[in-house]
Amino acid sequence: MSEFLFEIGVEELPTTEVPGIVQQLSEKIPEVLNNEGVKFETFKIFIAPRRFGFVLGGLSESTPDKVVEKKGPAVNVAYDKDGHPTKALLGFLKSNESTLDDVKIIENYVYITKVQKGAKTEDVLKRIVPQIIQGMRFRKPMKWGDGKYEFVRIPHHVLAIYNANVVDMEIFGLKASNKTVGHRFVVDEYFEVGSYEDYIEKLTKYYVIPYIEERREFIVKQLEEFEKQGYEIDKDRSLIEEVAILTEYPKMIQGEFLEKYLELPEELIRTTIKHHQRSFTVKKHGKMTNLFLAFIDMPEDVKGNARKGYERVINARLEDARYYYEKDVKVPLESFNEKLKEMVFQKELGTLYDKVLRIEKIAKVIIDILSLHKRSDTILRTARLSKADIGSHVVYEFPELQGIMGRIYALKDGEPKDVAWGIEEHYSSDPGTIEGAVVGIADRIDTIVGNFVIGNIPSGSKDPYGLRSKVDDIYAIIEKFSWDLDLKPVIAAACEELNREIPQGLYEFFENRFELYNSRLRYDIARAVRELWNRPLRGILSAQAIMELVGTEEFEHLLVGFERVHNISKKHDSTYFDSAKFVQEEERELFEKYIEVKPVVLDNIKHLNYKDALAKITELRPFIDKFFDKVFVMAEQEDIRLNRLGLLKTIDTLFSEFGDLSLIEKVNRERDS
Repeated sequence: MSEFLFEIGVEELPTTEVPGIVQQLSEKIPEVLNNEGVKFETFKIFIAPRRFGFVLGGLSESTPDKVVEKKGPAVNVAYDKDGHPTKALLGFLKSNESTLDDVKIIENYVYITKVQKGAKTEDVLKRIVPQIIQGMRFRKPMKWGDGKYEFVRIPHHVLAIYNANVVDMEIFGLKASNKTVGHRFVVDEYFEVGSYEDYIEKLTKYYVIPYIEERREFIVKQLEEFEKQGYEIDKDRSLIEEVAILTEYPKMIQGEFLEKYLELPEELIRTTIKHHQRSFTVKKHGKMTNLFLAFIDMPEDVKGNARKGYERVINARLEDARYYYEKDVKVPLESFNEKLKEMVFQKELGTLYDKVLRIEKIAKVIIDILSLHKRSDTILRTARLSKADIGSHVVYEFPELQGIMGRIYALKDGEPKDVAWGIEEHYSSDPGTIEGAVVGIADRIDTIVGNFVIGNIPSGSKDPYGLRSKVDDIYAIIEKFSWDLDLKPVIAAACEELNREIPQGLYEFFENRFELYNSRLRYDIARAVRELWNRPLRGILSAQAIMELVGTEEFEHLLVGFERVHNISKKHDSTYFDSAKFVQEEERELFEKYIEVKPVVLDNIKHLNYKDALAKITELRPFIDKFFDKVFVMAEQEDIRLNRLGLLKTIDTLFSEFGDLSLIEKVNRERDS
């Protein structure tokens, strides 16, 4: 079996492009090879800052022969009146390298059947690999050669070998060879490789780890070795990934910053070191130390110059952080709200201070609905201070600390802990405080409604303001706190604060997200409860209760009975009926059972006990069956017909407390068919 190794050497890759490169290669190469009929056993992608490529192992020597059937002209076009072949037929045969002996007639058309010989795998690779590479797309590609070429970065070499032989291909004007380069700080010259094994061996010798997952493991291993000395390291996954992407040979070095900076909040130290120097902070016995760990892209730190460079820059950045922090703590957190009056939230939605005032008003509505009046003071205080730290000097310099600095400054000001943590947590989809949860919902509702009001509505894959995730967060928070919150009055309050009507499509947007939120259970159940979107907790609990019963014989029978009730009454818009007008015993029995069941069902729902509510409503099933077996609903006498429809509409309304059960797939019916 054969082997193919491909590498394209480029200038430094941006970190943002790496995931896209891996995804495109992993999808496109197997797809194209399968379409071409090329068989392979192994496929591995490698990527480093100055190169990426792949290796294919266990390749078939050629693609299989294919029987190809081609349709030609109609018979009356292919032959003249004397039965002789026309120019149309002869031209068709010539273009397909066929003869009259290959012709057969099917349904008044000429067809030829040919055996198309398979192609050599090397020839297929020679043709498709340049197409795949040149067809890749990037966020911010570079152009060169007077705009003739466009790629992620300017390429410097192409390596392509099939069974140790160079494949004759050209990409971006570069002829393929069997040469590559090692680490730029180790060897400047190109060297030859004869196979994938040889390639890995020589790259390792010249300090290049081509696989990102191996660099990841190498980084973690070095960090864990350091921890054996009694230290704890914040092994941030995103930072490990970033370092792995940025380096060909990540080598750990240890440095120190001045101890005086340990007086700063840990979060400020960690952010300064992580975000601005891609380094790891170190703790001992749970306390921050003045050590940091960085990774250089070279085998060793000659003369300690890299360490000195890191120390110099980190100390300078921490000095800046200290300056801004000390400036901030001289004034109360609330004073920064004045700066918010000059900061635009969104062009047509006013300033950040305007947003804070709206959040307060919306939070009041939520407090009233949920009867959270005992926490009213701390919730509204959290709302008032929720965005204040955006006006601080530290957050201006370190925007990733938004919310965190609000919590730190609030505690320094003596604000209650729930207020301080609420300020930080209102940005989270998993807040731990009631304050953070209420203000988080209010903040998101304001953003969603505001963007719909001014026409910033998500479409397709475009959602620049993250409105979809904000709705999902609202549902997650409500579920976590088990709040029976009706979102409609909250949305109405947000619209009122903007002096606008409820925007078209807003309810549908929430409804669609609610269906997706519940699709973790079952898609048909998610569809059934989507109409309960505005009382999300009820919809979630209903979905869970249905999930427990769905598939049981009793519930399946109930679904059939409900469907009969729903279908016949859905166009009837009145629940009025008079029990004195019942003619048949089955009508009275169904009504009496409904009167018995209804208060128990509604009381269970009121107490959010959907499991017992659903179990109780299933008691209607035999009475519904009996009713439809014996009673003709669409009676000729109008008052009797309307009375029966009113009864059924009333029962349908009770069922609707659980959603639209007609959308749930019926297992038994599928089995019967």
